[in-house]
Amino acid sequence: MKKFLGIAMQIFAVVFWVQFVAIQLYDPTSEGIGALVWQIFDPFVAAGALITIYVGFRRKQDVDKAEERGLTKEYFEANVTLYGGIILIHALLWNWIGSRLLEPEMSLHWLWIFIDISVPLILFPVGRHLAKSSSAEQLA
Repeated sequence: MKKFLGIAMQIFAVVFWVQFVAIQLYDPTSEGIGALVWQIFDPFVAAGALITIYVGFRRKQDVDKAEERGLTKEYFEANVTLYGGIILIHALLWNWIGSRLLEPEMSLHWLWIFIDISVPLILFPVGRHLAKSSSAEQLA
């Protein structure tokens, strides 16, 4: 299950990045089909951010239990995953739920750009970690 979820997150991150680049070619104002694609992606981004927070929390727990102290690669990745996921879900909920449903004119364009850039940068490595960790469990 972890391997499937990891591969799905990696594929979604790549598709999301392609959409972010391609929308400038086929719907630069995001008023046509581009807006519909973003509306379809929003729940998946929220789910991916929640999975990222969970994976980051579990990784952080494992790092905190380890005897190795200091700034290690695993420590850095665990913290970036956890706090990056928290920032991503807050930004998404602010713009997606807060401004689109409550007050549409408050939608912050720069925040959408931040979200669009952050999703592939956060979800792809988390998906890779999930896929690798499930492979390691199967070998053991």
